[in-house]
Amino acid sequence: VLPDLGYLERVRELCDQYGVLLVFDEVKTGLTAGPQGAAQRLGVKPDLIAIAKSIGGGIPVAAFGGKREYMEVIVNGKHSHLGTFNGHYLAMAGIRAVDRLCTPEALKRSEDLNRNALSRIAEIINEYEIPAHTVGFGVKGCITWSATPVRNYRDYKATDFDIAELSFFWSLNRNVMTPPGLDEQWLISLAHGQREIDIIVGDFLEFAKALRA
Repeated sequence: VLPDLGYLERVRELCDQYGVLLVFDEVKTGLTAGPQGAAQRLGVKPDLIAIAKSIGGGIPVAAFGGKREYMEVIVNGKHSHLGTFNGHYLAMAGIRAVDRLCTPEALKRSEDLNRNALSRIAEIINEYEIPAHTVGFGVKGCITWSATPVRNYRDYKATDFDIAELSFFWSLNRNVMTPPGLDEQWLISLAHGQREIDIIVGDFLEFAKALRA
């Protein structure tokens, strides 16, 4: 669910007005939203940010950071930040590998592939008058089984979960495995290319034809 235009900007204004820190939880976005995460893409700068799996390349890792004035209390020892696995060597190696591989150019290529998939699937939805729409953000995308945009939890609960489940098993039985879940959110990685995009789109086309048969 993407924020409405102006929503985050207003939240930023209110935080500044009342002296409240604005914290972005980017565990589900982070690097998958762009080189500097959702904060950069959405154009709103938080005071603190939490980030996790997208920076580890499959290695369990989490991190947080923010403006110097807030992080300084940890650096100078005023507040401790302790943990058995803090700065774990394997996690740091994973982060380093991601840093080397996920260049802005590489991420742009994956984003372009994602946009290609989303636009072609949207065309199929329109052609076959399917009650669904696509949503994309960075290298992530999904098909939401609702004719209208989902803006909140109530909208999400009103989506057609039965057809979402049918879509998942249709693809699974044809060797296309999307992440399990009612929104079937996919992520275009650096390993994916045009061939994989064509497979995803072709699979959805056959599903749309079957629905209208």
